[in-house]
Amino acid sequence: MMLFALLKKDFLIVKKYVLIMLVVIALIPPVMRWRTPEFTGVFGFILSVIFGVFMLLQYVSLKEYQFPKAVTLLCATPFSRKTIVSSKYIFCMAIYAICCIVFELETLFMPGLGTSDIKLFAFMFLIVSVFIGIYLPIQYKFGYEKTKFAFGVIIMASPFILPLLMRAGSLNLNFLSMFSPYLVYGGIVLIGFAILALSASLSIKIYDKADLA
Repeated sequence: MMLFALLKKDFLIVKKYVLIMLVVIALIPPVMRWRTPEFTGVFGFILSVIFGVFMLLQYVSLKEYQFPKAVTLLCATPFSRKTIVSSKYIFCMAIYAICCIVFELETLFMPGLGTSDIKLFAFMFLIVSVFIGIYLPIQYKFGYEKTKFAFGVIIMASPFILPLLMRAGSLNLNFLSMFSPYLVYGGIVLIGFAILALSASLSIKIYDKADLA
């Protein structure tokens, strides 16, 4: 229940921007499909997830940075620091799930975007896990003010960098065909959860030592 309350708190913080972000998330795949037709809608989906998760997380972090006393008071309540940190990871995964649902609906009405399947969602879950797994411990260590610009640059540059990386070629993963698809994708998701668990553990240790006074 405590995690749900904290998750609700984060969504209330971004409620004014949720509708706008949903529109942006929905528009990115068709726009990128038009810009880079060789990648169908996959590139757009990747970009929409990165943009949606990062921007909403950044807005929550911004508000917490602007009102540090609120965070201090929150830690003085029955909410433990471990619970507060864990809620941030769940918030990011909830945004990712919303992005998946939006893209799934889009592919039903716009076949040109390609197909959404477990393979795409599993690999993207791993990418998001790595991204969040690196970002959140760094933010808890150095603070919002010192980390916002570096990750802002990544977000601004991603529409230009991702197509270049995708055109450069992909890894040869043919050997995975030797295994059951459910085993492969289940393993990918488990790796993603393992990354999130290790990252959350590190973030909790960092946040436990933080002076919020």
